[in-house]
Amino acid sequence: MITKDDIINAIMKFTGGDTSRKFTKNSILNILGKKSSNKTIDKIFKELVNEGVISLATTKGKAKYYVLSKNLKEKEIAKEVRGKTTENVNSDIQNVIREIVDEAIRKYFEEYFGKPKTFQDLDNVYETVKDDIGYASINDIREQLGMSLEQFMSKFRDYILKHYELIAGGKEGFVIHGTRYGIIRKKV
Repeated sequence: MITKDDIINAIMKFTGGDTSRKFTKNSILNILGKKSSNKTIDKIFKELVNEGVISLATTKGKAKYYVLSKNLKEKEIAKEVRGKTTENVNSDIQNVIREIVDEAIRKYFEEYFGKPKTFQDLDNVYETVKDDIGYASINDIREQLGMSLEQFMSKFRDYILKHYELIAGGKEGFVIHGTRYGIIRKKV
């Protein structure tokens, strides 16, 4: 036996929630696997029209074209909220507030500190700073990126070791076995 919920689900499946997409009773019956209508289905369609879930859009001959009512989404949301306990609604509100606060903090930090630096940013600055033979000072790259030495090394240390050759010298850089490597060149 087909219920009202089955028909509403079939309508939502057919229209995708689009209130402008027209459907016939037969298109809904096809989704439900029925070949023809009966009095129960006709009664359910009339109830849905009376409740404002669907409305009659046009008729062409014997075919009646229906559309979803615009306030159906509001009714579903209200039904969903009514079904939840106060604790669930409160946790939903807390989650929304948390998302808003996180987004505001992220925007503030991006405005104050700039967007987080990426490996692509490092490569772009290297291309700008390098000399004719491909040498670039880590100090110059770091200053161009606007980062402290600690920030720079924690973010880019492993990437530089993997993708660049280290050359002894420079004001700041990697200290390996007592030698400071502060100049880099991209590996070929």
